[in-house]
Amino acid sequence: MKKVIIGFLIFLSFAISVYLLISQATLETKYGPIEVILFSIPFAMCLANINLTIVPKILQKSYTRYKKGIESIFLSITIILFTLHIGLILLLTNKEFNILFLVPVTVGIVLVTSANTLPRFKIDLNNIPNNNSNHVWNVVIRPFSIPLFLGGLIMLPCAFLPSNLMMIGFFSILLCTLIASFYMSYRAYQSHS
Repeated sequence: MKKVIIGFLIFLSFAISVYLLISQATLETKYGPIEVILFSIPFAMCLANINLTIVPKILQKSYTRYKKGIESIFLSITIILFTLHIGLILLLTNKEFNILFLVPVTVGIVLVTSANTLPRFKIDLNNIPNNNSNHVWNVVIRPFSIPLFLGGLIMLPCAFLPSNLMMIGFFSILLCTLIASFYMSYRAYQSHS
């Protein structure tokens, strides 16, 4: 399903760009050549997602274990690039659009995706004899992920704050999220050591 969504977003970004190019819409040229602006992000989406065919060949046996996590990462990258593409198109079409709106949205998506993906990379300790660093990773990963998830969700509505409060709210939530993540991980580490 994630690959289908990724494919759809790539197709949609190309379709929007082709439509704007063919329709002779009035586009702002002060940002650079129109063709480059319209197609650079869709091509970047394609290049990023080519890795979905390369990574299974590199990881081979262990890929099935990490498949869902890796696909989630590439889906979030695609969503972020698609969001940036829509933001650029709004700028090109002279719509009143605050590009800073994309900062809390993209960082919020990254935090939520990271929080959902990190626990999937838990290390199987049965095959590794007495490896302390792997045990520490397994102990602290979930407490680190919970504040990231909550912080990412709380960060998303910051995009709708007035522009003078948006960045203050964004950085405040980001700082609190990181402090809470490290604190909870440290507490989990202390209780298991």
